[in-house]
Amino acid sequence: MPRASAYTTAASRLAHLAAPARADLHTHTVASDGDYTPSQVVALARQARLAAVAITDHDTLAGVPEAQHAAAGAIEVVPGVEISTSFAGRELHLLGYFVRPDHPELGAALARVREGRRERFRALVALVQARGASIPDDRARLTETAADSLGRRHVADLVIVAGAARTRNEALQRFVHPVLKQAPPKVLLPIEEAVALVHAAGGVASLAHPPEGLTDEQVVALKGHGLDALEAVYPWARRAPEVRFRATAAAHGLAVSGGSDCHGPDPAHRRVGACAITAAEFAALRGRAGCAAH
Repeated sequence: MPRASAYTTAASRLAHLAAPARADLHTHTVASDGDYTPSQVVALARQARLAAVAITDHDTLAGVPEAQHAAAGAIEVVPGVEISTSFAGRELHLLGYFVRPDHPELGAALARVREGRRERFRALVALVQARGASIPDDRARLTETAADSLGRRHVADLVIVAGAARTRNEALQRFVHPVLKQAPPKVLLPIEEAVALVHAAGGVASLAHPPEGLTDEQVVALKGHGLDALEAVYPWARRAPEVRFRATAAAHGLAVSGGSDCHGPDPAHRRVGACAITAAEFAALRGRAGCAAH
């Protein structure tokens, strides 16, 4: 294959520079239930020509240092977390951005939630074993050691290791989902407590993938608890939710956040960079966190 001409190379570089800056602010790594290491997420974010990527593992900030080291200044890595919370009798997830990973109060609260996850993981393993999945004890212990924050995807992967299912989806549908109600309930932080902790850690709080039934009255209540943003940009199955939540955010003076919610290579529409917000939206979020622009 002939080498690219100097003109072609220059044109390619100019096209890269001219590409609009975007930020994917919702990704997961092996620190929780993602398939990629933090370094791999950073590499994929660079391939997607993102200006910034947030590491937002479930209830842990453990993946942030590796990602920031891997970035080496080539891309901004936003320290983030997706916190399991409760609001109005239901589970909601809160995204915290620009938080200090070493903040003691936030760290202690997340540790409590992770301990609940660990107990639930062990109970789920026992329950799926009772359904016929012979999970080796040493593999279950290895999973506990490898991931800082455990979830149902980890149990499903153990079912595959046991040979009881061939795919994660099959393992979830046949073994994990039928026993979820028998496991101990999740440990959830009241959302007002989670928002306050994010703010205390210097961050900005956004509601992750807002539920379809979210009402204006609930948005007002959440804003009263200090909520800063809504995740309107998300791999929704259709365009309508983004339009609706953008309008809701504007009506209530909230910022817009967004991201791919990538957990791994599949599905393709949730890969790193598949959903991202603009540079202006990213700057607005940063401003609400009180962070100086870089």
